[in-house]
Amino acid sequence: MSFNKITNKLLNSIKEEINNDENIQILKNDILEPIIKEIFYMMYPYFIGVSIIFIIIIIMIFMILFLNIKICYST
Repeated sequence: MSFNKITNKLLNSIKEEINNDENIQILKNDILEPIIKEIFYMMYPYFIGVSIIFIIIIIMIFMILFLNIKICYST
């Protein structure tokens, strides 16, 4: 047998084994979920920072709009 056929059979065997329901649950619960939780834990401060900056920008836009309206109607 050639190396190509061996590789193909091996990959098909791995694919079938991964598609097993029990193995899918193991992958989800023991591998993917902890990785996603860790990434979220590391990114959490950045989400808060971006949210605060976004809120400050919106408040400043409304303040500028209010001041422009006040200037327009005061003259």
